[in-house]
Amino acid sequence: MKMTRKQQDDFIAQCRAAGLSVTHQRLAIFEAVMANGNRHPSAEVIYQTVRERYPTISFNTIYKNLETFEELGIVVKVNPLYNEARYDVDVRPHHHLICRQCKTIVDVHDKKLDALPAPEEAGGGFQVENWTVQFTGLCAECQPVAVG
Repeated sequence: MKMTRKQQDDFIAQCRAAGLSVTHQRLAIFEAVMANGNRHPSAEVIYQTVRERYPTISFNTIYKNLETFEELGIVVKVNPLYNEARYDVDVRPHHHLICRQCKTIVDVHDKKLDALPAPEEAGGGFQVENWTVQFTGLCAECQPVAVG
C-alpha cells in the first residue's frame, strides 16, 4: 500500500508536534511500514526495505525510530507469539488473528471485542487503559489437508 500525501502530512505533523525532527530516514522508515502495512512487517523487513534507499542505515536506527513511533502513537507494536515485534500502521483499536505456523497476522475489527469488560483482577486498583485480543491458530493455508 503506497503512502498518500495526507498520510505523509499527518506523519510529519505528528513528529513536529512531539518535537521530533523529520529526517529523510524517518520518513523512509514510515514509508516502509506503510508499504508493508497489511502484512504487519517486522523491524527486519522494514530494515531491508529502507536499506535499498539508504544502504548505510543501521538496524539500530530502524529499531529506535520504530520504538519512538510507537511512543508517539504513529504505529502499534504487535507481538505474535512473543518471538518478534511486528508493526501495524492501523492505530485504531482492533484485535488480531495470528497463524502460529507462518506468523501471518490478520486484523480483526469487532465491536463486541472492543466492549469486553475489564477482568475481575483489575478491580484491585489496576486501571485498564486498553487491550487487544490475539487469537492464535492455523490459517487456512497452514491447516493440514484432510485425507478422505
